Amino acid sequence: MAISFVEQEQLHCPSCAVEFAADVWLVLDAQEHPEQVAALLRHELNTVVCPACGFRGPAGAPLLFHDSAARSVIFAPAPGLAEHEWRDQARELHALLVGSIPEEQRRPYLADVDIAQDLDGIARRLERRNRRRGDVLPAATTVPMAPPLAADDEPAPLLVAVQALLAAETAEQLAAVLAEYPLLRNPSTDLALRQLADAATEQREFAVAESLGQMRTLLKQMLAAEPPAPTPAQVAPQIVPELVLHELLQAQTNADLQALIARHPLLLYPEINGLLAASVDLALDEGNERLALALEQRRAALEELRTLPSGDAAPAVTMDEAIEALLLAESEDEMIATVRHYPLLLEDVAEQALELFAAEAHASGEDDIANDALVRRAVIGRMKNQEPRT
Repeated sequence: MAISFVEQEQLHCPSCAVEFAADVWLVLDAQEHPEQVAALLRHELNTVVCPACGFRGPAGAPLLFHDSAARSVIFAPAPGLAEHEWRDQARELHALLVGSIPEEQRRPYLADVDIAQDLDGIARRLERRNRRRGDVLPAATTVPMAPPLAADDEPAPLLVAVQALLAAETAEQLAAVLAEYPLLRNPSTDLALRQLADAATEQREFAVAESLGQMRTLLKQMLAAEPPAPTPAQVAPQIVPELVLHELLQAQTNADLQALIARHPLLLYPEINGLLAASVDLALDEGNERLALALEQRRAALEELRTLPSGDAAPAVTMDEAIEALLLAESEDEMIATVRHYPLLLEDVAEQALELFAAEAHASGEDDIANDALVRRAVIGRMKNQEPRT
């Protein structure tokens, strides 16, 4: 019995309003249909074409992805649904999946369903898993992204170009950036911008994703118009990415962040969220969970500062900062000292956050990280109950 499930659905073209039928994958088994997995990695799965006007776009259907070799089940809901609606979708497709597998072949991992934002979110998880295993991805999915910057490394040219593109505020500055960085004319740059937008969407930074999408459109228009080369005075100023990232990682409090923002006002630009989200993803690709966590916590802190009214003081310490400090503690004595330094860690929400962090790590196959988080949760529990250490 086949595990994968394809259904013919009636769709309406958003361009010409014509109704048409198309086959849509609802359950995809990796071993049964490797060619469809390749399509998923190319961001082409469940992409339909209107027979009337040729409009091409996503079918807007959910997908349950199953990979028995990786012992993984991932669900991506249909867009625009309330939580209770997509949970019903997940239950129905999960029942269909389990029912198609002979009882003697069912394994415990089938009950552990991971949730992705959308089909691109599933693709990104598969790409990350393949990189960790050293697998070769289909050529169409390879996107030249900059690796995490080491202290002595020069910034990747594409990262510098995108940074300058984000800093441009006028048409003249955009034209200057295009002339200064010819690699922006390369078709691979459009793919890189799309991947940055995907990263922003996965982090639920929808405004950033929309901004990056608008940037892609504007860049295409400018390339088509072939604007004249600018004078040197028109070239947009740049920042040094590795220096800013280094200083950002050194910031431990909101006061430190505010001082850093005073030196680098660009950090308050909403587009920085997308760059930091991409840096988080790159750190995860390299297996550097602690760096990813540190960058994500600082991205969230910058977003909090960005939304404060001018002149308002930010909270001295947030729960995210306290949990980050606890996760960085190396010994149990350091953990105890950290909890004493941040009394808010004794609140129930801290234990719940660590438990959720551990569950997500287990679901991603990072058992060591999950167990480490549970050890720290146990330390908090003992301190709350004033139990002696074992």
